[in-house]
Amino acid sequence: MAENSFIRSSLLNRHGVIGLFSLRTGGISLPPFDSQNFGYALGDSDHNVDDNLDRLVEKAGLSRCPHQAVQVHQSETLYCSGDGIFHKQQSDILITDQLNTPLAIRTADCLPLLLADRQAGITVAAHAGWRGTVAGVAKEAVSQMVDRGAKVERIIASLGPCIGPCCFTIGEETAIALASCCQGATQFVTGSEQQHADLWQINQLQLLQSGLKKEHIEIINECTCCHPDRYFSYRRDSLSSGRHLGVVELSCKP
Repeated sequence: MAENSFIRSSLLNRHGVIGLFSLRTGGISLPPFDSQNFGYALGDSDHNVDDNLDRLVEKAGLSRCPHQAVQVHQSETLYCSGDGIFHKQQSDILITDQLNTPLAIRTADCLPLLLADRQAGITVAAHAGWRGTVAGVAKEAVSQMVDRGAKVERIIASLGPCIGPCCFTIGEETAIALASCCQGATQFVTGSEQQHADLWQINQLQLLQSGLKKEHIEIINECTCCHPDRYFSYRRDSLSSGRHLGVVELSCKP
């Protein structure tokens, strides 16, 4: 379900969970970060980023500003509770078992993963670029949820817009690392002279191998690099790229 400033996850929505992926439109940031940028320290003003965040909270019906952390393309997990803040800790997996506690990760080609077990009251927002994918972010996110009481057969996952295999060209070392990160990943690293990788499919494999049901996984198949009118892309625009948010929140248990 698309609105002018974000895409709402249909899968999470059907299960009573707020899940959204922001678009680049609907904010107040000036070019080249026009207009809904959520990345600080990129060249946009903090005021604009703060205003964009406040607008998103209101439009999306979030209970408050989401938790965020310093992302480093690894698989460290940060437990979040209380008011949403920008944590100084390094973490690419944010998890909570508290209601009304939105979690967010920033992307500009990397894959945003939103997961939830509504019955257990556990949600996760995870950041999976190619390094995070190699580090097993998706598998670790599921493991952290199960450790807190989630059941894999109940976990639902939405994989948001990211750079698609059409545009994600990679070198030999990256190709080898991705192809060997989980069983079956080789089929999603293709090409001979120029290799390409499919982050959606590789991360879906990790989720399936962690025990998720195929029908509990949603892929929003839109390449960020292909659509400059809708998405920021670091691969396409380098330092002129803004950042998106992937946000998940649970307001009540069934």
